[in-house]
Amino acid sequence: MAEPTDDQRDPLSSALDDLVEVLARAGIAYALIGGLATGFRARPRYTKDIDLLVDVPQVALPALLDRLHDRGFTFDARQVIEEFTRHHMAALWRDGVRVDVLKPVLPAYRHVLERAVIEPGPASPIRVATAEGLILLKLLAFRLQDQTDIEALLAANRDTLDLDWIRHEWESVFTADDPRMLWLRDQV
Repeated sequence: MAEPTDDQRDPLSSALDDLVEVLARAGIAYALIGGLATGFRARPRYTKDIDLLVDVPQVALPALLDRLHDRGFTFDARQVIEEFTRHHMAALWRDGVRVDVLKPVLPAYRHVLERAVIEPGPASPIRVATAEGLILLKLLAFRLQDQTDIEALLAANRDTLDLDWIRHEWESVFTADDPRMLWLRDQV
């Protein structure tokens, strides 16, 4: 069976494929996080956006944005540069798909990025955060959907999780008796 053309693929997959290709060609370290990454590490779930940790030097950001613009991503370059450098996150769009890029400012975020694993993607390999990294990030955000995702990640990876790594990274930012960590212990 022939591979689907760009016109036949859904906008989310097409945007992800192009993001990954541009980042890989530019030599930019990244990791897929959020709902799509949870689908790699647990059960697939509906999501309509793409979340990435992206470690791009500020000096390389304008050229990266030019490449993404050439691939059909829309954004105000000046605004994205300002948001990424000041607030450490920015949003891009492509065919109705929102792409949130986060800068790994905290050491815990950088460690999630460093531990990401290359997985086969629809069109090309994708660097995806580990189950432990996703649990850590979702504990930090701790919205209702994050809690549901953590439960799914725990169930799918129960026998292979490095819970000590999660605890160590957590305690580099918060205390062991933080209610979110206590909740995780109850879930485990």
